[in-house]
Amino acid sequence: MHLKMDDFMQILDFAGADGEIGLIGGEPLLHKQINDFISILNGRYDVRRVLLFTNGIFLDRLNLPLLLPKTSVLVNVNSSSVIGSVAYEKMKNNICALFDFLPKSRVTLGINIYKENQDFGDLVSLIRELGVKRVRVSVVIPKDKGEGAFGYFARMKKTLLSLVKTLGSLGVCPAYDCNAIPGCVYTKKEKELLASLPYENELERKIFMGEASVCAPIVDIYPDKSAARCFGMSEYKVKINDFENINDLKNHFFMEIDARLVHKRSKDACKNCYKNKVFGCFGGCLCYKND
Repeated sequence: MHLKMDDFMQILDFAGADGEIGLIGGEPLLHKQINDFISILNGRYDVRRVLLFTNGIFLDRLNLPLLLPKTSVLVNVNSSSVIGSVAYEKMKNNICALFDFLPKSRVTLGINIYKENQDFGDLVSLIRELGVKRVRVSVVIPKDKGEGAFGYFARMKKTLLSLVKTLGSLGVCPAYDCNAIPGCVYTKKEKELLASLPYENELERKIFMGEASVCAPIVDIYPDKSAARCFGMSEYKVKINDFENINDLKNHFFMEIDARLVHKRSKDACKNCYKNKVFGCFGGCLCYKND
């Protein structure tokens, strides 16, 4: 379902007070009016930052000057084995053009970890070629949550550690996006590895170590003007027309979801966990606790 201009303007009037707007899909660059959307966002006094999420394949559809002055771009890098060699080369060329146009601080490469023993060779090649110093890392939320947060993380941590170890050897700072792994999943040796990595700041280090969490309502708004707290909680949607503004909606999600689930235990051992009590760890994404 494509977002119509009238609906876009209504959503923007509703959400603009948040100050930061993300354009996400699907693939937002497939929308015929994406350049119009970006131009409008950059011209709004109440929007201080626009973040475009893309797979990079269709970046050549952008009118690059419209990215200035407020737009940043996050490119989710897929390997050539997944998207094919032709699409990968196009993505690569588009990313190189983007780095030539925008300051490096406003272009971020990201990688989604979605399977065990995932191959990150193409990402590493891009990092070396472009001189990237920061990569967004995310362990995706599986559709089947039957094994629970801790069972899933126990399987996926080896792949995550392999990636961040490689990033560290390249002098690249990993930045965690969402669904952070609780610290108790790691062994002492694994924690020592995480502690040795380069990070942009202390908060990033704590998130990777499982010592802090920054989970809060983000709010995803869909073309039909329904909204969810975030991707992980997309099963629970409301209509934005039932709320005064974005802050009213965020408060609703906080009271209906966060306050209800934050102290719900992911497993019995969480009961006496200090990190859990002081909101330093939620035992994995809140979606694992939602029934």
